[in-house]
Amino acid sequence: MLLRNIQLIVVVGILLLTLTVPVHGRTSSWQMVYGDVVQVFAEQQKILMESGGQKSILAVDCDCVILRLGKPASLESLRPIASGVYQDALCWVNSQGLVSYILVNYLVQEEDGLLVNYDIFGNLK
Repeated sequence: MLLRNIQLIVVVGILLLTLTVPVHGRTSSWQMVYGDVVQVFAEQQKILMESGGQKSILAVDCDCVILRLGKPASLESLRPIASGVYQDALCWVNSQGLVSYILVNYLVQEEDGLLVNYDIFGNLK
């Protein structure tokens, strides 16, 4: 389990470095938003995120890069797993207010006979 968490942290770290270096070269008004994807409006290219108890709708750029564990994923795949069970995501919002990059995560493991859910940073949810 420790090795898996370390691998996840390394992948996220590499992606953060790779994706943010070109971003800062173009503009300094990018923002990062982390939270749970509560709902996906695929037809409208929008997602509803909950972060810190607050919900907000984010518009997703048509060229948005979405990655799950380093592999491409679709916007539709960000939908909730079940009622009240959400995937967490780290989103980069560009200077136009559109989400350009999304790292999404849903990790559940069995430990001592119990299912345990971890966030994108490897912390227990």
